[in-house]
Amino acid sequence: MTRTGADRLLMVGLTHRRASLDLRGRVAVRASELTDVLADLRASGYREAVVVSTCSRTEIYTLAGPEGRDDLLRVFEARAGMSAAQVRGAAQVVSGDAVVGHLFRVTAGFCSPVLGEVDVPGQVRSAFRTAQAAGMAAGLLGRLFATALQCSTDVRERTGLAAHGRSLARRAVEVGLQHAHAADPRILVVGSGLMARTAVEHVHALGLFCRVAARDETYAARLVGRSLVCPLTSLVEEIRRCDVVICATSAAQPIVTHDHVQAAMTGRSAPLTVVDLAVPRNVDSAVATVDDVRLVDLTGLNDEAAHDPVLRAAFELGNETIGAAARAFLADLAARDAGPVIAALRRLVEETCVTELSHLAAPGTPSDELVRSARAVAGRLLHPPTLVARQAAVAGDAGTLRLLCDTYGVRLGLEC
Repeated sequence: MTRTGADRLLMVGLTHRRASLDLRGRVAVRASELTDVLADLRASGYREAVVVSTCSRTEIYTLAGPEGRDDLLRVFEARAGMSAAQVRGAAQVVSGDAVVGHLFRVTAGFCSPVLGEVDVPGQVRSAFRTAQAAGMAAGLLGRLFATALQCSTDVRERTGLAAHGRSLARRAVEVGLQHAHAADPRILVVGSGLMARTAVEHVHALGLFCRVAARDETYAARLVGRSLVCPLTSLVEEIRRCDVVICATSAAQPIVTHDHVQAAMTGRSAPLTVVDLAVPRNVDSAVATVDDVRLVDLTGLNDEAAHDPVLRAAFELGNETIGAAARAFLADLAARDAGPVIAALRRLVEETCVTELSHLAAPGTPSDELVRSARAVAGRLLHPPTLVARQAAVAGDAGTLRLLCDTYGVRLGLEC
């Protein structure tokens, strides 16, 4: 059967809603790996693909259609090094029209552990730009992601969510402080990327003391000043001084170990809270066994938005905005599909009319007269199906467009 625009959309992913933190850590795609993953997808026959990998999800968007599900699942299985059953049981597969609404909600932060998370649009934009640079988002996916990013902006402006500054990093600070016993808690942030920067900004906004431990000390100094930056080699001493440690680096292996924390807690009476924002984990899970240490990972950063009536109203309005934007995109996509259908029908009928009229016309009849007559006849014959195609486009009815294609033997190309 001929496949039109939205039918080809496919998303396969592992998210915080169904996949464990450890599994998400195994399949996560770091920024340094993204170009290689896209190259592998191209080599496997995918002409368009975008890979979105954040602390709460790793998702691959393609134009493979539902039949591409198994191939993309095998990509995750290879990265995870786990059995097919383990990966597939946790995977989410979305295809067709539903991909549009899904991406719009993801980009607006409405599928995040912290609803309305402000960092997500930037993460999606970065993934999109990488795919564009690799030549993997020039067609339908390019339009889809550009529209999703615009929808995210519209949601934040219309709902006022931008003013709330909701983010995982901010929530990490809140949770860390909830468990801190000191009247004036001291905070150590490990990392210098976006998450770490957001955490530092929130700590400063609260008027609290903050130091930053990072591999890139020069960059970290821009966050808090040179005097408040320390090297990763001094983690034990820095942890000993602090009440809350927030870890957010892109390291592939834990950088805060059981030995670090055990040594820091030796001879110390004050409790310590460690919050790990990273996927894969920055903190060895064995840290939780150290006396007087509370370890909180992403699964423990429960969102309290559902209990806030102002935020609930904002999310309801945001969902309405997302729904309207998704319907508009699908209607526009169907309209684009109608154009090739109508053009192909016209070519088919006109060619048939020219052939038949040439048998009836007097010898020597100019060819341009035959063409004009053929077009006139074709116009009359095609008036009803043209109206049907246009109405289907307005309604976003891809099924009717497919039926017209199949009825007249029209095959649409793969490019949009």
